[in-house]
Amino acid sequence: MRAHDIIIIGGGAAGLSAAELLGRARRDVLVIDSGAPRNRFATNMHGVLGHDGLPPLDLLEKGRAELASYGVSMTTNDIASVTEIVRGLKVTCTDGTVEYARAVLVATGIDDVLPEIPGLAEHWGDSVFQCPYCHGWEHRDQRIGVLASSPMLFGYAQLLRNWTAELTVFVTAQDVADALDDATRQRLEARGATIVTSPIAEVLSTDGALTGVRTQDGSVHAIDAIGLHPEARPRDTFLAPLDLQRTELPGMGSFLATDEFGRTSHPRVWAAGNVIDPRLNVPASTGQASMTAGMLNTTLVTEDTDNAVHALTMPSSHDAWPDVADDDFWEETYAQAPPRWSGRPNSALVRVLTEELGDTRGRAVDIGCGEGADTIWLARQGWDALGVEVSSTAAQRSRDAAVAAGLSGVDGTDGAASVRFTDTGVLGIPDGERFDLVTASYLHAPSQDRRSSLLVNAGELVSPGGHLFILSHVMPDAAPEESGAVDALGFDLDAWELVRDETVDRAVIGFNGEIGGHPDRVVLLRRR
Repeated sequence: MRAHDIIIIGGGAAGLSAAELLGRARRDVLVIDSGAPRNRFATNMHGVLGHDGLPPLDLLEKGRAELASYGVSMTTNDIASVTEIVRGLKVTCTDGTVEYARAVLVATGIDDVLPEIPGLAEHWGDSVFQCPYCHGWEHRDQRIGVLASSPMLFGYAQLLRNWTAELTVFVTAQDVADALDDATRQRLEARGATIVTSPIAEVLSTDGALTGVRTQDGSVHAIDAIGLHPEARPRDTFLAPLDLQRTELPGMGSFLATDEFGRTSHPRVWAAGNVIDPRLNVPASTGQASMTAGMLNTTLVTEDTDNAVHALTMPSSHDAWPDVADDDFWEETYAQAPPRWSGRPNSALVRVLTEELGDTRGRAVDIGCGEGADTIWLARQGWDALGVEVSSTAAQRSRDAAVAAGLSGVDGTDGAASVRFTDTGVLGIPDGERFDLVTASYLHAPSQDRRSSLLVNAGELVSPGGHLFILSHVMPDAAPEESGAVDALGFDLDAWELVRDETVDRAVIGFNGEIGGHPDRVVLLRRR
């Protein structure tokens, strides 16, 4: 089984635009689409150069036909989750289908949630609309009502006045009425707008056509079309396992945070279109998605080149690795290659420590910290964290990452020290120093015997009542009970309590794109 270069989640205008550019870039692209684009309720698109008046589903049909010539694959499914694996992502669909990719581009759009007003939803996408640039022309000189569900909609009402002289502004809630100050009322009334403060009871229709609005005071207002701003709910809940950074768009809610090129806080997850900005129309969404796809491809090109250079200096398989991977070996491993890891903490470590330790905090040391992701996570959770390495290159990358993460006091910078890094290894920790938490994930040492002795040394660093977390794919195969796990690790059974012992499967995308993996052992011990 091989991983795709990119999986695009969402086959609307943004997703297909990105897929076309990436297909033309000779990438292996899979588009997974739910079959429910945001604008499916609209009869026609407008303001789309060269396609004015075209039904939106016809545009998607044309796009899918174009993609076939570039080898882009498409399937219809809903996404249950996206999770991180080594050098890529695992995409699990609601029907159990699993796909893998080096990167994911999210273009799932949003759900427009209309106010619960009887008779309103029947006209959504026709005489009930949001974007005046998309649909205002079709309702020019008609009697247009505005549902002012927030104070921001007073400005929207002034905009709609450009399409009609018969404008009625319905204030839908008391807090909105309270925000209607004299200056705002004057601006609306100066353009001939009528302001109604009784809440709407229902939308009226005759022979399927919208004809008016009845308010709770019993009044009927003749209306031909209604402009409003529905609640915008981004379709991104399947990304929850990645805990991506979010941002608040004023008046619109919480959306994925991206940089100017569409990359999220995860280096392998990108996003474009309405899922990150509900204000984008079809041309804006396709343009943004095309730019994002170009930057994503450039990022993969850089990774391809890094991997090729790395292959010149590194063994092609574990069988070719030296019998003794000493400290110099690990320094060369880091120094001769760009950053090796994603910069994100290990998911098993985050899950187990969160579930078992809760709000417990104190002093923590992460042995074999690599480029610092786990140590930085501990510091951000409130631990006084020390990352221990034998590679000076890895330790410096960890410091740089901590500074980039906004942590203060990194190794003596301004502020109280919250995270420190050393390249002196476990043996460089002063005698007698103790920690409330010691973690060792994928600890590589000069030999198997050396690894075992280092784990025992790590255990000696744990304070009474403190915890030792071990994550490894080379841990001795012990039975999943206290005596088996503790004995196999070389610990005194009387001194330790087994808190957690489990095996988790770890998927890996190889440098050749093939999917591999092996089980990881996760053990959490508490010193008695």
